[in-house]
Amino acid sequence: MTIINDKRGWNLRVLRHAPASGAFLQSWEWGEVQRASGRDVVRYQGNEAIAQVIEMRLPMGQRYGYIARGPIGTSAHAESDAVVALCDQRRGDLFLRVDLPRAAALASMQAWDGRDHPLRSVSDVQPSTTLITHLNASTDDLLAAMHQKTRYNIRLAEKKGVNVAIHGAVTRDHVDCAGALDVFVALTEATASRHHVSFYGRQHFEAILHHMKGEGDAPRAFLAQAVYEGDVLAMALCIDWNGTRTYLHGASSDIKKELMAPHLLHWRLMEDAKLQGLFHYDWWGIAPPGDHHQPLTGVGRFKLGFGGEMVSMPRTHDAVIHSFGYRLYRLAKRIVL
Repeated sequence: MTIINDKRGWNLRVLRHAPASGAFLQSWEWGEVQRASGRDVVRYQGNEAIAQVIEMRLPMGQRYGYIARGPIGTSAHAESDAVVALCDQRRGDLFLRVDLPRAAALASMQAWDGRDHPLRSVSDVQPSTTLITHLNASTDDLLAAMHQKTRYNIRLAEKKGVNVAIHGAVTRDHVDCAGALDVFVALTEATASRHHVSFYGRQHFEAILHHMKGEGDAPRAFLAQAVYEGDVLAMALCIDWNGTRTYLHGASSDIKKELMAPHLLHWRLMEDAKLQGLFHYDWWGIAPPGDHHQPLTGVGRFKLGFGGEMVSMPRTHDAVIHSFGYRLYRLAKRIVL
């Protein structure tokens, strides 16, 4: 596959065969977000597939390549073939970690498992199950499709006077949502601590808002917040692209929970998405059916209350390039953990 260094046309090629969820992960701008975190990014194009590979460093000068919701190709077979081609091409990697965009591509990969590049299932990097609320219905029908308690909580927040504001992107010359970003970082850190999950840090959020400004064919990232009497009670970082609004990151306060601010926040985001001409609201991850051990299972129940279609994506797999080095890597991980 050919290495691509020219931005022109990249996003259009991604959108031509974009997956149901997570297309923005293969956008040119998401690659720049990764560069801002100090990672190298290499973009490849073949006859029938493209792939953005994020290079992840390991100890002792080792590395692996990570493809988030890719490769994206004209068919499932083209996507699995691209993984094989990249394994052959990227001999400096121990393995290639992939979140394939469709189940048929994974099935095609599993058919060649055990040959040159064995396939190993690992913990998911991206959500393998998500909820997508389709916005082509009227607002009345969307409300009717929600759980009764969700509708009640939305109306309660409205009645109590909770307000929702949407802020713009961080631009090269100024930060028109700097204050909102400060609050979001603090609120997200507190939420992560409360739920015992990882906190990404200000640099990550700032990079998303800086690089994803919605210019031309680029994704647009923005912040939204629910406020009551000067207190920010809930916030969301969303990305608009490919006809979809993705709720990527969120946070909520542990005060005034009785006002149900998160419910109104998401309803206003859905209403606004409809006004912007978008077709889907992607909740970006819920616990797979029957999995009650996820740390955010309760968050999943909150999301399900809004109604929508549960969509399953292939789980994360490693395509092994160097078997001996990969075995050492897995052994070291078990020792550390």
